[in-house]
Amino acid sequence: MIDFGYGVSLAPIFKDALGDLKNHRNNIAIRRWCRQYGLITDYDQEKWYEKINEDQTIAMYLPSITSDSINYCAVGVCGLTSIDRVNQNAEFSLYIFPKFQGNGYAKSSLKTLLHHGFYDHNLNRIWGETYDGNPALALFHKLGMVTEGTLRQAYFREGKFIDCHVISMLRDNFPEIWESWQ
Repeated sequence: MIDFGYGVSLAPIFKDALGDLKNHRNNIAIRRWCRQYGLITDYDQEKWYEKINEDQTIAMYLPSITSDSINYCAVGVCGLTSIDRVNQNAEFSLYIFPKFQGNGYAKSSLKTLLHHGFYDHNLNRIWGETYDGNPALALFHKLGMVTEGTLRQAYFREGKFIDCHVISMLRDNFPEIWESWQ
């Protein structure tokens, strides 16, 4: 488990969780904000699991909480993809299961993932994409990420073309932002 004291630990993804992860990922509340727009099959999920365990440019996790009543409970999925060790950057991925949304787990998960990326993976830049209308954009900005640019009408969703915003954080900015999180 990866834990920096932000309220969420990052646990490895285990094979027994694939069915539940597929169901969450196919939920329209999650799927509408993802690049992949079709439903994921059992076969797709198995291939994804194989890839994340074989590909050294991917590090995926289950953000998890513990309490007095439960030892471990996954609240979503997050990770780093397209990890480029030469240029020291990676794309982040994050979604929180619908029943856990609105409880601060996205914020805690992203803090933990950024900390892990900058210090354990020695990354200089962590970036991501988000669509117009995604409420997560406000959270990303609140955590200190900046919008680098907008890809106009980059994706077709729900019958219309929508813009995509590229956001990022640099390791040089992380210590000062980290201090504000304390």
